[in-house]
Amino acid sequence: MQPRRRWIFLIGVLALFGAEKASSEDWDIIHQGGRDYVSFSNVAHFYQFPEYTRVSHTVSLRKDRNAIRAQGGTSNLYINGVRFFTDFPILTNGTDELISAMDVSKIIEPIIRPNRVRNAHKIETVVLDPGHGGVDSGATNRWGAEKSFALDVAQYARLQLMHAGYKVEMTRSNDKFISLEERAIFASHFPNSVFVSVHFNTSGSAEGLETYALAPAGVTSNAANEVAVADTRWCSGNAQDEQNIALAAAIHATVLTRLSMFDRGVKHARFHVLRNVRVPALLIECGFLSNPAEGQRIATSFFRQEVGSAIAQGIQNYDAAINYRATSPQTFASAKTTLPLHSHSISEPLADYVPPEATQRDTPSLSITGGN
Repeated sequence: MQPRRRWIFLIGVLALFGAEKASSEDWDIIHQGGRDYVSFSNVAHFYQFPEYTRVSHTVSLRKDRNAIRAQGGTSNLYINGVRFFTDFPILTNGTDELISAMDVSKIIEPIIRPNRVRNAHKIETVVLDPGHGGVDSGATNRWGAEKSFALDVAQYARLQLMHAGYKVEMTRSNDKFISLEERAIFASHFPNSVFVSVHFNTSGSAEGLETYALAPAGVTSNAANEVAVADTRWCSGNAQDEQNIALAAAIHATVLTRLSMFDRGVKHARFHVLRNVRVPALLIECGFLSNPAEGQRIATSFFRQEVGSAIAQGIQNYDAAINYRATSPQTFASAKTTLPLHSHSISEPLADYVPPEATQRDTPSLSITGGN
């Protein structure tokens, strides 16, 4: 199949280029299955990755501190060591692997160049949303309930964020039921804010961390625990697609590194709580209560404090990355010929980590109960 050259704003992909037009030399568009794709060699050329290798349908791109790896026939995409799930499968086309233009626009671009994300503003307010509450306990194990663990994590994150100078709002600060609609409406009241919904998972012996941003319009959920949503129309939350994935990646990478958890990936979903939030938003699943070892680890105050601190640091990383500016102004043309395009990756910590004091490192906390 031969690529067709054309001038195009890759399906909104010229979110890539801001308001600038791309020349016909930028992208070789390959139309397959009614969808636009580009090759990874094309991705390497556009983003100026000098190292490009392909072995057994696995492609690797590398430059400075940025790296991309993907395998044909899967949906696994690794950017700077963090796992992402593409919205459409990575295809093999003769001598190269192909990635959808949607995934370039909605995943690669915001992660590689977060300071070019459109309409991103310096954060003033963080809205923390401890999942469940009241009669809705969420997942449970012998040590307690998701609603209590999530609230504890959010309270730790709140303290860290306030210390860093942010205004912090909570959708709930006690054991109270709040509807999903109320949470989204509440978060949308605050300008220049972000919304972080904190949860824990349950599924047999599964383990690890997974983080969700709202699926782009026209894309179904790739969350294994979500019933397929037939309605993939544009929602209010889609106005922040690029900000959503960048925020999700920043927090996910920080928690993953800090807690040394299994990486279940950054994914797109159509969770109700994310659909109509009018600020950058994500939902993070901070481990599995159903896993015997991880469930007991979650029940320790040390773990919850570390997760809360890491979420707070991830928010600060995102804030710094989207607001990073080079010392001299750059046009689109000059940015393409200047390396690096952005000296700080979204998944790279931007500040030294100072661990918080903690107690009961190995003993589950008896203050967390499963009752209502």
